[in-house]
Order: sequence, then C-alpha cells, then structure tokens
Amino acid sequence: MLTEMERYEDLYRQAWEAQTKKDIETNPKLAGMVNNKKSQKQINDRLKAQKNGRTGGRPKLALSKDAEMLNKLLKKELSLKDASDIMGLTIQSLSQIKSRYNLPRHEPN
Repeated sequence: MLTEMERYEDLYRQAWEAQTKKDIETNPKLAGMVNNKKSQKQINDRLKAQKNGRTGGRPKLALSKDAEMLNKLLKKELSLKDASDIMGLTIQSLSQIKSRYNLPRHEPN
C-alpha cells in the first residue's frame, strides 16, 4: 500500500513527463536537453571553467617528453626549423606542441 506522499510523487512524476513531452513538441530544441550526455558535459565544463577562473586560470599541462626537449631548445633561442632537424619531427608538429604547451616556459626549477 502506497503512502500519501508516494502516491503524490508518482502523480507528480507522470505530470512532469507529460509536460516535458508537450514542451518538446512545441520546441524541438529541448529534446537535446532531456537526459543528454552532451548537456551534462557542457555543465561539467562550465563548472570546471568557473573553478579555474577563481584560481587564476587553467592549470598548465605537464610537459611531454617532446615538449620538454622543445622547451630546452627554445630557451636556447633555436628556431623551430633547427629544432625540427635535431628532434626529427616536422615544423608543423613542433609548432603545435609549442602552442599546446605554451612554450617556451621560463619557470624556476
């Protein structure tokens, strides 16, 4: 036997689902917001951005092996062309690494 509260919870849920269906028929753009992983990801991204904004910005990525080597070469004021000859990578890939990791980094060790 259902308690009065449980009975009203079921009625409320049924009314909510019916209203949601009507809203989606009226505005199809709402269909993407109902139980959608993308909208949940957007919410999580926004929360992460708010947290990072309060702490002074996005945290820096840890340098990969190639990024460490490129950072050392850029600190010695070598060009990307010279670095590509040394590392055996293309200039384009080094350029992407440089922008992804915000190189050269002049951080105290």
